[in-house]
Amino acid sequence: MAASELKPELRLVPTQHVRFHEHAERRRTERLMARIKADAQLRNPPVVAEMDNGHYLLLDGANRVSAFLELGYSHIPVQVVDYGDHAVQLKGWHHLLLDGGTLRLHEAYQALPDVQVRPVTKAQLAHLLELREVYAVLVENERAWWGIFPAQTQRDVEVHQRIRTLEAIVSAYEGQSRLERVKLADYEQLPLVIQGVQHQLCLFPVLRKEELLHLAAEGVMIPTGLTRHIIPGRALAINVDLAFIVADTSEAEKQKHFKAFVDQLSIEGRIRFYEESVFIMNE
Repeated sequence: MAASELKPELRLVPTQHVRFHEHAERRRTERLMARIKADAQLRNPPVVAEMDNGHYLLLDGANRVSAFLELGYSHIPVQVVDYGDHAVQLKGWHHLLLDGGTLRLHEAYQALPDVQVRPVTKAQLAHLLELREVYAVLVENERAWWGIFPAQTQRDVEVHQRIRTLEAIVSAYEGQSRLERVKLADYEQLPLVIQGVQHQLCLFPVLRKEELLHLAAEGVMIPTGLTRHIIPGRALAINVDLAFIVADTSEAEKQKHFKAFVDQLSIEGRIRFYEESVFIMNE
């Protein structure tokens, strides 16, 4: 199919039918709630994949869906993608902790059950993370590198155990340090800011798509800010007015309204596919 013929699959779905795979970030959710109430618009639809029983796995947009739930919106516009498509990739984020130096994380992680905290070298990072031999790596001001290993040598840790340990690792700083999600193309090129005495970095291996589906089906959520999906043809800037969702109308009327909105976008030639990589100033 030619790029110019591509169209995103936009649907209006019950907000309660969207299944989270990770926790939302409270501060971002609150900012979004304030903006949605002020603008009465949704700029970018969350991205989901179909699951069984009419539910949808949320791939991107946890804070947007959380805002809709808290605002009491019965439905939410989403973009539906095929999670079985190899072009839809599951990547990961790392956590840059802007105040992490005050938290004594190394000591906190040594106290966790069923883990070993051992020094590692920068040269080992790619191997340890790509082969998932560690739960995480703590970088202290680029002077010390600590691998957080399973207590017993295992080829691959069972996914529920991995999530339990990740929850403990992230909870040691979540809400106590300013946190920025970062991605690294090369572990030899860490952010310069890590050289600051107060800054630390937590590096994580990547989960697998089948693991994420399995966890979501069980209702198990992972810590916030760990997953990053590469989604070709992502729909942005639909800028849909939300008054029809809160209006006292039937399900059928809401669906009819949203379909007419999407059809109008197409008629007006406002759905365009760009092959270039872009920078988006995120919400």
